[in-house]
Amino acid sequence: MADLGFDGNIKVSFVPTVANIAGPTVTELNAGVELEGRLTAEGLAISSETADVDTSKLNSTANSGTIGRDTYSVGVTYVRGDSADTEAQAVQTALVRGAAGFLAVRRDKVSTAAWAAADKVELYPVICRRPNPAPPAPDALQTVEVGMAVTDGNKVRAIDNPATVAAGA
Repeated sequence: MADLGFDGNIKVSFVPTVANIAGPTVTELNAGVELEGRLTAEGLAISSETADVDTSKLNSTANSGTIGRDTYSVGVTYVRGDSADTEAQAVQTALVRGAAGFLAVRRDKVSTAAWAAADKVELYPVICRRPNPAPPAPDALQTVEVGMAVTDGNKVRAIDNPATVAAGA
């Protein structure tokens, strides 16, 4: 068995629209802004937490529980570029406060490979929070952190339930 690494094997895009969350099309994904070339090495932050529900009763002699609601935390940190850097400007323009769309994440396939039918992709319906620039520091690139609120947790297609990319438009 081979262990999976991160380096060069994650593709990330901010996609404006997806008609079918279970089967985004190659065309929809290609309409997004590619982020992986601007994100810092640790610049993709996705986590989830599942709440506990206490199911103990008055006559219980031990605590018991079950799972409750899921809460997702999503955000990115990108490296700023000058005004001549069109890739950097596309990222900066896409990830503004109030921008709504989908954060699309493909893992375990070289990031330079184009989106393709049958790819497994995580999709998070999000709206961007206000971008926050990092404080100045010596020997560091200028970075900006953008938090994202998940707009419909019931539609999230996370790593344990990814969507399958569909061919066509």
